[in-house]
Amino acid sequence: MSEFIPKKNIAQLLFCFILLPAMLSVSSAEAKRKPSWVKQRPSDAQYYIGRAMIKKGDGNINYRTDARNNALKEMSSEIKVNISSNSILRQFENNYQVREEFEASTHQSVQATLEGYEVLSWENKKEYWVMVRLNKDSYALRQKQKLDYAKKMCATYYYEGQKAVEQGDIYEGLLFYTKAIKAIKRHTNDDLSYRDIEGSLNLGSDIFSAVQNAFGKIMLETDQPIYTLQFSKEMKLPLTVKASYYDEWGNKQALSNLPLRYIFTKGEGEITPVGTTNLSGQSTCDITRLISKRKSQQIKAEFDLDSFLEKETEEDKVLLRAFFHDEYLPVAFFNIEVQKSSAFLIISEVVFGTKPANTIFANMIRAELGQSYFNLTDQKDSADFVVTIDADFKNGGERKGSGYSVFVVFADFHMRITDNKSNMEIFADGFNGLRGMQPGNVEYALKNVRQKARQKIIAEIFPKMEKVNL
Repeated sequence: MSEFIPKKNIAQLLFCFILLPAMLSVSSAEAKRKPSWVKQRPSDAQYYIGRAMIKKGDGNINYRTDARNNALKEMSSEIKVNISSNSILRQFENNYQVREEFEASTHQSVQATLEGYEVLSWENKKEYWVMVRLNKDSYALRQKQKLDYAKKMCATYYYEGQKAVEQGDIYEGLLFYTKAIKAIKRHTNDDLSYRDIEGSLNLGSDIFSAVQNAFGKIMLETDQPIYTLQFSKEMKLPLTVKASYYDEWGNKQALSNLPLRYIFTKGEGEITPVGTTNLSGQSTCDITRLISKRKSQQIKAEFDLDSFLEKETEEDKVLLRAFFHDEYLPVAFFNIEVQKSSAFLIISEVVFGTKPANTIFANMIRAELGQSYFNLTDQKDSADFVVTIDADFKNGGERKGSGYSVFVVFADFHMRITDNKSNMEIFADGFNGLRGMQPGNVEYALKNVRQKARQKIIAEIFPKMEKVNL
């Protein structure tokens, strides 16, 4: 007898095969159903929370990383950064560059240093969702541990710096203070009060004072107060500065390994820009060329902070420069007296159509020329150059407006220099119509335009004159 399946059973079996995929599909849909944190951003007083979604389309292969970074950014924005009254940001609150750099980096470092957070994710064909959350108590504990460690390291470097400075190794002491500052750079907003068996410190202000104290111990002295020399574009004049300090017994000691830089503060020329003190505490700067024709010039030798901070990051330099303030850097000055050419001066000053008995403006220009550029003489025949100056001040009248009035004066100025031996004009410059204005009366306007004319001559005409071979 052949076996067969009844038609009724066959119908039931076919129905099961049809129903099973549908049941599996429903099960799969249930598994991928949106969790509650996707539908609505959760709120929990014990956690910092961040949530983000990234679309999968348009070939975005970094959607997972982007979503997590966005969620971390949102979570970090929940973490409030409080600025303590004993913080570096408070200490340098008037230093715009420090405040701008480290207020921004403080918020950035929150996201960069986040750890110990939980991650949840969910996705479908079109979207990828991420939620991160961080327990507030755990975060606070980790931050305190980091701050305590940073302050301990900072204090250690601070004490090492003090010891080095006391022993006369000031450069080494400054290096330790640099390390101390960098140890707390991620905590510029935090309370930097510190206490240990050595005593109590406010790390920010105590390091600042220690740096000042270290610089205050350094003495820079030039080998002679004034150098007198003949002007020459090609030359070699060595200038020597000596660095020293007083030890704990009051004895003067040479200070070696101190980086120095040399710059013209008056005049212009080519010099050895940097140097380092040797075992005798000496460093030499050579003047190899004078460019400026000024009679009185000056070169400053000072601690070379750029060289000292050369290997630091740009971010670190901002903070370190706040502690190593220019105002406290040790300096010394070389005064250069250049033997200049002699000049006979002819000045015509006209004020409102007449030549005044008191030539105020002429005296101003005569003083500038005599101080910086020429040896002025009353003997025209023996002078190397003849300088002729014409200054004419014209009354521009009163200008009235709605509820106000001002007086106007115009100034014309012309200057020429003639070689007295060849009678050849070697320089000429000037300006017309420079305007001065002041309320009250015309004398105030005259005073105003005199000052403007003097500033314009010093800033624009004299620099051109310096380029002439006088």
